[in-house]
Amino acid sequence: MGYAGLLMTLDEAHVTTIAVEPKRHRAKIGTRLMLVLMREAVERGATAITLEVRITNLGAQDMYRRFGFVPAGVRKNYYQEVNEDALVMWAHEVDQPEYAALLDSIERTLPGETVIDDGKRW
Repeated sequence: MGYAGLLMTLDEAHVTTIAVEPKRHRAKIGTRLMLVLMREAVERGATAITLEVRITNLGAQDMYRRFGFVPAGVRKNYYQEVNEDALVMWAHEVDQPEYAALLDSIERTLPGETVIDDGKRW
């Protein structure tokens, strides 16, 4: 239904990818994936997290804003296959109690339970 990736560099994290099956859009899968990524980044010592998003993907940008991300710049022609720019977004101070409270409030809006398979890690 979806997948996401995270890259750590010292105390910063980078959301490398997040994707949800188009038929499953608007089912809170992306929100769940982001919640897991953000918590994992903080657990691994991140103080700030960045990502790029298509400049035309307003739905994703809205979701990222709910997670505390703010625009910081534009990468021209980042998505070369479609000649589209990317909006660079950052969330800072993610290691603070206020950010943990934000994540808790987001999780409370999700139906059901987030189950994380702690099986084999690569």
